[in-house]
Amino acid sequence: MRREITLRYSIVALCAGALLFLTLGLAAHPQDDKGPNNPSGPNRDVGETVLVPKKTPPSTPGAATPDSGSQPVTPPEKINPKEIYTLTTSTNLVNVDVLVVDKDGNPISGLTKANFKLADEGVPQSISNFATGDAPMTVCMLIEFSNTSWYILYTTLQYSYEFVRVIEPKDWVAVVTFDMNPTILTDFTQNRSEVLGALNLLRIPGFSEINLFDALAFTIDRMKDIQGRKAILAICTGWDTFSKLTYDQTLKLVRNSDTIIYPISILEFADLRIPGGLGISGAQARAALTYIAKYSGGQAYFPRFVQDMPGIYGQISQQLRNQYSLGFIPSNNSRDGKFRKLKIELVDERGNPLIIPNQKGKAVKYKVIAREGYYSPKS
Repeated sequence: MRREITLRYSIVALCAGALLFLTLGLAAHPQDDKGPNNPSGPNRDVGETVLVPKKTPPSTPGAATPDSGSQPVTPPEKINPKEIYTLTTSTNLVNVDVLVVDKDGNPISGLTKANFKLADEGVPQSISNFATGDAPMTVCMLIEFSNTSWYILYTTLQYSYEFVRVIEPKDWVAVVTFDMNPTILTDFTQNRSEVLGALNLLRIPGFSEINLFDALAFTIDRMKDIQGRKAILAICTGWDTFSKLTYDQTLKLVRNSDTIIYPISILEFADLRIPGGLGISGAQARAALTYIAKYSGGQAYFPRFVQDMPGIYGQISQQLRNQYSLGFIPSNNSRDGKFRKLKIELVDERGNPLIIPNQKGKAVKYKVIAREGYYSPKS
């Protein structure tokens, strides 16, 4: 009997010791966080184009810290959980990216803050922030991928592959396709091989629907928190067959966004090769792409030949790398949620229209490209 009791106590003591050893071992070796962490640009995670970094949870009040010794820190007697980690900032700063190009679309550099005159609903504004210079670009390729026509599909792939030629090592590029729904093939990456790998997946489309407006809204929403030179390169026809959003609703989203949109239409190429042409549907698509680009501060392109693409992509690349960034705080601080028109002009030191001479001393014809306005905050 005594032997049985002694054996039982020995087994219990052994189990308790093993459990204590496992507990101490887990506490001494917590699992490592293997999530990606690349602060130099957009994080990559298939399924989301933009990842907002999560806030690191603070240490629990009352817990001992390395600097506080072995004695725990005494927490306040009364704490309102709703007031913890609440930081409220309010600013009315409006940022506007501006392109100044000559008649051929080439960017004009060398301008200063004093050369820009900005008006909000006709009221002159003081430019508080100004920046320029060569910088990397962040571009999301939004590619139409449907089985409407072999000509259209083939041209879309050609135009998509051509863009890879202008990507530089510091640029960030994502690839999103759309038919009925948008699909992220690769999130933002600086690896050209990953971009090419995503394009290599585009072989057999599954649907004939072209929901361009929904795809634009999807992409704009996921680029809203990205800082710096960013744009959507939409390689598409301009047709929309089944979107939940209307054209007017899409234009409002484009106006309210700070992401430039460059539509690269494949309509001209297809129009030359499809018997009978595209008719009125082609004209409507051209108009839609033109206004989408205009409202975003970008430009729509309608190439007829693949040989036109290197020049077009080179021009877009130069424009994105040589933008002028203006920032101002509106003098009208009412929070009515209304759309306010902006007007940006170039002036000399006397306030007269700026004259930019070329190498021969003749005045250069130039164009100022920027979004038409913005929506004021709504209280």
